[in-house]
Amino acid sequence: MSLTIDNLEIDQVNHVDSNIVNVFCLFDTGKNYYEGGLSVDVAVREEEGYVLAESVKVKLVEDENENEIEFTYDAKKLESQLESFLDDVLYDQYSNEDKCNLVKALR
Repeated sequence: MSLTIDNLEIDQVNHVDSNIVNVFCLFDTGKNYYEGGLSVDVAVREEEGYVLAESVKVKLVEDENENEIEFTYDAKKLESQLESFLDDVLYDQYSNEDKCNLVKALR
């Protein structure tokens, strides 16, 4: 069985290596509570003040009990949403640690 993921919410950004960050997001499948997590490695670059995702590699998708699950999600929508999240991390309300990890990858 494959779940359709809705309502991603960024939880944490970690610098992995070079221009790669790992982004962990919470998600739900329409039940109105966060049911699991999505871990992706994103190759990032900055262009004209925006964070762009050059590639996205899904590392792990798990349910609320930390069991790996299959999922469906539009790849272009995911990339666009991650770029938006990372712009917010760089310029808005996220933790200094998340911002520092992203800045390391953008250097």
